Amino acid sequence: MSQSKNYQVDDLSNRLSKKMSVNKSVDTDKPANAQLSKRVSLTINGNTNESSSLNNEINSKTKSKKRHRSVYPSMQKNYGPKATLKTVTDDYLLLVQDPLSQQLSWTNPPLYVLVIKKMCDELYQPFNDILKFLIFEHKLITFIEEKDYNSEFILKDEKLRDAMKPFGTNTKPSLRKFCINECKTLEKNDRNKIDFLICVGGDGTLLHASGLFQQSCPPILSIHMGSLGFLCPFDFDNHRKYINCVIKGGVPLLLRNRLKCKLEKSSDMFQKLNDTNGCLSLSNESSPCKDPQDSATTDLLCLNEVVVGRGCSPFLSNLDLYVNDYLITTVQGDGLIISSPTGSTAYAMAAGASMCHPSVQSVIIAPICPHSLSFRPIVVPAGCDLKVALSPDSRHTAWFSVDGRNTTELKQGFYISITTSEYPLPTISRSDQLNDWFEGLATCLHWNQRQKQLPLNSCYTQNSKVPSRSSSSTSLKTKNESDEI
Repeated sequence: MSQSKNYQVDDLSNRLSKKMSVNKSVDTDKPANAQLSKRVSLTINGNTNESSSLNNEINSKTKSKKRHRSVYPSMQKNYGPKATLKTVTDDYLLLVQDPLSQQLSWTNPPLYVLVIKKMCDELYQPFNDILKFLIFEHKLITFIEEKDYNSEFILKDEKLRDAMKPFGTNTKPSLRKFCINECKTLEKNDRNKIDFLICVGGDGTLLHASGLFQQSCPPILSIHMGSLGFLCPFDFDNHRKYINCVIKGGVPLLLRNRLKCKLEKSSDMFQKLNDTNGCLSLSNESSPCKDPQDSATTDLLCLNEVVVGRGCSPFLSNLDLYVNDYLITTVQGDGLIISSPTGSTAYAMAAGASMCHPSVQSVIIAPICPHSLSFRPIVVPAGCDLKVALSPDSRHTAWFSVDGRNTTELKQGFYISITTSEYPLPTISRSDQLNDWFEGLATCLHWNQRQKQLPLNSCYTQNSKVPSRSSSSTSLKTKNESDEI
């Protein structure tokens, strides 16, 4: 990403930080009554006069300009003089929200932070700088993963080594090892303590962070130090300013929908005809598979996509696709991609699917190398319940993965249930929720980059800024002459 942009929190953030200012230097580590939802909230501001999105220069004194936007009304219930929706309240109506109005707000000052690093030893120096800034400047209780906690690069640093020990009135150290267990109580599960995350790496690091929080996830600040960095808009050079802005609050927040995937066992291994409307339907009488060798009994949340493919089998995959229990089509090819809007710029894009902004409430269905000239990717509403099962006449089993992990075999009598999860992934935006996405398309994916067409009365000359082709040291005439010699 471009590193030319810096950011600023406006007067609204300053007022919020004054209201939330408390002494954070003492950590008794007692079981807190407030969960993460009490510490982090999403503010939807319709009035943009007090918008606190980060600007280009963080030290500039210019105030946020008022955005003149089109109206974002709630969906109307009346259609014509007499038609209306039956027994629908305002809570269930679709709201056309302005994505730029979503901002992060702290109900209580953040105290716990988790820092995740890409698996690269060269990143330990910037990683250590971030840890010291959080621990000694902001007095935050900082968690790191076990592989980093036991790393020699951390233990060699005297300040970080001292932070691992209790100091002063603190009953617990300031730098701790991040532990996850099945206990849901706040005092025994570190996952329930985290107020926000900092990812240092690339897009894969963000996917790893999403996998750690399979339910409610804290806001994530992604610092780009990886390969592509499409999902990581922040640079390391200004990481202190970015962290200060996040702690103050009021920064733009993008809610990325995640997909919930589960492997289930059908009570009837075969599809049966629905006598009510004559449509093929998958049996609704299903229960989670309890055999650990055949299926995982827990839901898996994915940020990008669920991929169902033939694996190492030489045969075509024959997969039946159901939408709301209706058989839509049978996929004959290498496989099928069920993607979220965030994943539409990943594997689904490579398979020819449309790129969707993460704020679009949708699910993308894209076949992988279908043996058909007419099978094109489609986009369905986010509320659809998708199921993928092997066709009864399939020659082989299939394999599916969630965000490139948890590869599991799909056998006859089982199906994959995929829905939109109620737990989105909140990521902090750099400029705003729209510009970050378009900038990523241009800088990372080189979207719609082409040499600009010259005016009709102009032509290419040596003084032109962009040549039509790269200069070559050998001309065609020289090549022909050399061949004759």
